[in-house]
Amino acid sequence: MCMPQRRHSAVPQQKPGQGRPYIGEDSEEEASGYFNLAHDLLNECKAAGNINDLNTAIFLFSQATHNLLPAHAELSGCLNHLSVALATRFSYTGDLEDVHLAAMAILTGATAVGADDIQTLLSMHTGLLAIEDVVPMDMMKLASDILTHFNQAVDSMTLNNSIFLHREALAFSARHPEYCRSLLELSEALLIQFRVAGDMEVLEEVVSLLQELHLIQPNRWASLCVALITEDTQTSNQLWMQEILALNQKAIQSDEEAIALVISGTDFLQVFQQSGNPSDLDAGIAQLKQAWFQLSWGHPHHDSSLSNLASAVMTRFEQRGDAQDLDEAIQLYREALTLHPSPHPDRAGSPSNLANAVLTRFQQRGDAQDLDEAIQLHREALALCPSLHPDCDSSLNNLAVAVQIRFEHQGNAQDLDEAIQLHRKVLGHCPSPHSDRGSFLNNLANAVEARFEQQGDAQDLDEVIQLYQESLALFPSPHPDHGGSLNNLATAAQIRWEYQGNAQDFEKAIQLHREVLALCPSPHPMRGKSLYNLAILFVHSYEHAGDPNHLNDALTLLQEASLYISSSLLTRFRNTHLWARTAARYHPPSALPAYHVAINLLPKVAALHLDLRLRQRLLATLKSTDLVSGAAVCAVGLAQYATAVEFLEASRSVFWSQALHLRTPLNRLDSSHPDLASQIAALARELEQASFRETRRYMSLDRQDNAISIELEGARCHRLNRDWDEAINSVQMLPGFEDFMQPKGILALKQAAVHGRIIILNAGESSGHALLVQYSGEVQCVPLPYISQPSVKSLVNLLRALSGETFDIVEFITKHSRGENTTAWAFMEARLLGGPELLGNASPNVVFQVIFHILWELIVKPVLDALNLKKSANPPRLWWCPVGPLSFLPIHAAGIYDKHGDDCISDYVISSYTPTLTALLDPPTHSKVPFKMTTVIQPESKFSPLPGTRTELKRIQERVPEQWLTAIGDTTPATVATALAHLRESSIVHFACHGTQDKFNPLDSGLVLTDGWLKVSEIMRKPDGSEGIRKSMALAFLSACETAKGDDQVPDEAMHLAATLLFAGFRGVVATMWTMNDLDGPKIADTFYKHLFRNCDPTANHPVVPDLTEAACALHLAVAQLREQPDIPFMRWVSFVHYGL
Repeated sequence: MCMPQRRHSAVPQQKPGQGRPYIGEDSEEEASGYFNLAHDLLNECKAAGNINDLNTAIFLFSQATHNLLPAHAELSGCLNHLSVALATRFSYTGDLEDVHLAAMAILTGATAVGADDIQTLLSMHTGLLAIEDVVPMDMMKLASDILTHFNQAVDSMTLNNSIFLHREALAFSARHPEYCRSLLELSEALLIQFRVAGDMEVLEEVVSLLQELHLIQPNRWASLCVALITEDTQTSNQLWMQEILALNQKAIQSDEEAIALVISGTDFLQVFQQSGNPSDLDAGIAQLKQAWFQLSWGHPHHDSSLSNLASAVMTRFEQRGDAQDLDEAIQLYREALTLHPSPHPDRAGSPSNLANAVLTRFQQRGDAQDLDEAIQLHREALALCPSLHPDCDSSLNNLAVAVQIRFEHQGNAQDLDEAIQLHRKVLGHCPSPHSDRGSFLNNLANAVEARFEQQGDAQDLDEVIQLYQESLALFPSPHPDHGGSLNNLATAAQIRWEYQGNAQDFEKAIQLHREVLALCPSPHPMRGKSLYNLAILFVHSYEHAGDPNHLNDALTLLQEASLYISSSLLTRFRNTHLWARTAARYHPPSALPAYHVAINLLPKVAALHLDLRLRQRLLATLKSTDLVSGAAVCAVGLAQYATAVEFLEASRSVFWSQALHLRTPLNRLDSSHPDLASQIAALARELEQASFRETRRYMSLDRQDNAISIELEGARCHRLNRDWDEAINSVQMLPGFEDFMQPKGILALKQAAVHGRIIILNAGESSGHALLVQYSGEVQCVPLPYISQPSVKSLVNLLRALSGETFDIVEFITKHSRGENTTAWAFMEARLLGGPELLGNASPNVVFQVIFHILWELIVKPVLDALNLKKSANPPRLWWCPVGPLSFLPIHAAGIYDKHGDDCISDYVISSYTPTLTALLDPPTHSKVPFKMTTVIQPESKFSPLPGTRTELKRIQERVPEQWLTAIGDTTPATVATALAHLRESSIVHFACHGTQDKFNPLDSGLVLTDGWLKVSEIMRKPDGSEGIRKSMALAFLSACETAKGDDQVPDEAMHLAATLLFAGFRGVVATMWTMNDLDGPKIADTFYKHLFRNCDPTANHPVVPDLTEAACALHLAVAQLREQPDIPFMRWVSFVHYGL
């Protein structure tokens, strides 16, 4: 168990200074060259507007200033030109950082600052005002920069402009976090002006500002107000003097009370350390909070009270596991770090405290940003501590722990090596009886144990046990770390038993694990982990010896660990998943409740208060596909087919079901409980809007503004999510609303099959099945014994290899044959490597034939036989709902296409896909808005040109009445905003452009238009006033590459454009599984719209509009016609698919 140390107070440590490098004559010549070239580039940029020239000029000006001595005559000129270049770039990009850099460049050359320079700063300020989301703190920062210059070289114009900018910052909002500090800094600037000019009206304004500040936070700022104003009030104004005396008295009373609260709060925390009584901890936190609020900024006890408060709140989180405490502790630690910017002498402790808290949050929630930031902060903390500094050892230890955790999640062996090296270095500095040696021993043992699990060296395991035993000796009961050391030693004994089979190790491990449990009664935060560890021991014992009592004990312990509310949701989910897998393997009837708990936890772990990207990443981390297929296989094995369907529906497309919950119609609830409906609607709006917030933190150690604002918003969203859960629970307790926003049962799900049967395809570890869902009748199951997860993944890998520039089937099979032992693989290998004649002809088309033959024989034919379907000139509709990696296979193209026969799926059914049954549930709304079709083409782009899109538009114009058709991109630009607006107003929207699936950030997948990407995340947004939008949207045709490709990491979340449009409100979507040929778009579109609009009449009294449920049939015919072209490769026609109704 890793035990990172958290310091409770900062230790003053001056960061070593760094001298300026030697600069000689050669450097001055280089500077001149840099300057001249930069000057030319800047002029060219001003003439031509080339941003690349501007970036280069800024770089060269920076190099020139770096190569000149501070007293050099040309330095001020270089700095001035650098500021102009930065200001110019700001005018192009609006990047606020350029404002600060330009201000620093101007003010660094203090002797060169004049009216023109100040005017430059004011011009940038005007640019700030033009930015819609400008932060008032940026305005204040610019004003402070100017005021700093004034203090260095008195200049009335500089001072006046600083005052002007501070006024502008205050005019923005009274709610921004730095409003009080803005008031204070403006007061300071005005006092300087009063000293210079002696204008009593200025002093009167200062008093007014400080009174406002006192009204906002009467205690926190009082003493500082007094300190400022008494310095300059040599006046006989009795009213002012009375006000000053009143402020001063409040400050004195506030300070005395606050210091007493600090002492009392600290005493409560010390009592808690001895008693463990939660009320002592709560009292200590309450008093420290009150003290911190009352202590003024700059007070000697202000910073230490903040750090102690943060540590106390963090302790409460460790005791109770409340996520709000963790968020608050991180926020407080960030404020503490902000109070000590580098090279502040008290900075040393702040990075470590924040790093440990952020690392804890990573372990709770899995956001990789937190892990990266923790390591960066720990490295800074270590850099602030010279080797002989008393905090060096704890900084080394904390960094080692963080690096090891990164190894555990990313598997980089270099991280593990570094962690072990750092841990050994720490121990070398801390001989017995060092107070922290026990913790350091534990952490080294933990790292060496990880290496043993990687490399299997028995000497490592022996060292692990020796280190744990030494640590335990240093933590006798009732030491608070005694339980953790026992747990670590028990785990090590368990591992040695598993590898060496010594019965004594087994008995010792059981004894120690039981001791740990006895030391950790509920709600101890370590109890959940202890339950899990002992359960694992019993599972392994059952696998070795077959003792049924050990299996029962294991399942009981796993169940308790899964339901233990003091563990994090992420930990509980992993515990529950193991419970379900263990039960499914050894006692299947008991597995269904476990799978039910695990599936219900999925949306809680990837909760609504998280932003979209983190939700998506969490779902990938949870490996929910294994959960999904395993739950269904277990239910099918028990012949509970309806339960299998319910499991699959509840555990797939969690991401989308959450989004749809926020848009659930509330008409029925509103008619009976309008207040509750209004509350839920308001929460839904706020949560949906917050889902799109930017949460990527800028990794700046000195400026925490970005992270603080992000986390404040995150805390607000966490509260919204809690209120949302409470409101939903309240509705579910009402008569008649028990199923409100609950996962749908089989009776509701069967309604999705009203237009035709739905086939859910699922593959387990050793076999698969097809679940046949019909509108009437029971769910049927068709066994697919030769389809398994490994065989499906092999086929998917082969399909991907086919899309590469070069393909060698022999090389592919040789590379992937190791460990493959499936019927599908044997079938493929025999067909492809069956003889020299076939081997020589193993082109991509031949490989496609084999894949389609496998899909036909092992999946599709058994299903069609079970449905008793025959070849037909007018085939029925059939919906395929593949699970996991099966969603990457072209089921719709299965068949025999070789010389031995022609028997394919399209002869029997018209295939459509659906990501879930729920996506088919809502019937198309009879629209009252006029019928409209929009085409969006992008013939030219930064990628290769697509001349076929113009031909495609002409074919559409020939088939669609002009009264209904709006074309974008031919004569008018196809911008993202224009496309979105028409998309939401159209019954049919047709895109012909480039598209791609972003495998790293699926939400950034999209279509390439004139001014950028139309992304998945943009389409998901619900614009204001869009309640009636679904009445118009019906069909989308995505004539672009990879619009139904999906994401490898979360195949069951349907993270592609086709699914996005379905969940956004379209009822049907035509898309592509991979790349498409520019020549095929016009051909497919021509046949498609010819069929769809064949009976339409826009001029009739009641216009006859197309039946858009015919879209699947229209695509069926269009693809069939494309297939008839001589020698057309499979790759070109198989890509086209239909989703939805």
